Amino acid sequence: MKKIGLFGGTFNPVHIGHITMAEAARKEYKLSCVYFIPCGVPPHKSKTNLLPAETRFELIKSAIKQKKYFKALDVEINKKKPCYTVDTVKKLIISNLLPPVSQLYFLIGQDEFENLHTWRNAKELVKLVTFLVLPRYAHKIKPPKIKDLQWSLVHTKLISISSTEIRKEIKKTIALLKLKDMPQSP
Repeated sequence: MKKIGLFGGTFNPVHIGHITMAEAARKEYKLSCVYFIPCGVPPHKSKTNLLPAETRFELIKSAIKQKKYFKALDVEINKKKPCYTVDTVKKLIISNLLPPVSQLYFLIGQDEFENLHTWRNAKELVKLVTFLVLPRYAHKIKPPKIKDLQWSLVHTKLISISSTEIRKEIKKTIALLKLKDMPQSP
């Protein structure tokens, strides 16, 4: 029996912060493997500026290819409607996609964890996994009030990078490249 980490999210795009946090969780909680599961249609996030699901999946595979304890699962990327974590976890439990496990751990950012009570069937989800909370802010974590919730903090340094910041920097770079290519006036 193994301890398995599930790391779901939009990963728009995946970045070094995701990889570093997943590695910290894997080491601290002695996880056999961490499965990255990009969401096809995120229920809690805007679809504006969302890279295609297949692209995000390929970026994850590329980012983790040197990490033998990391794998990418495509169970959500082909769905055309919102994917909910509770449904994915239940599907993974009854499928042959994961090895037999003694415990499932779900890696989650502090911001999402504090809003877990807004997730679909959160009361059911907390009975299926233990949450490993990845710190995003310097302030104390405020766990949601959900019966049977089990969680632990991943003890690691805060990493000041986000997918939102990366997308903003890409837009700035593209704008600068366009300016560079504009014809110069005499």
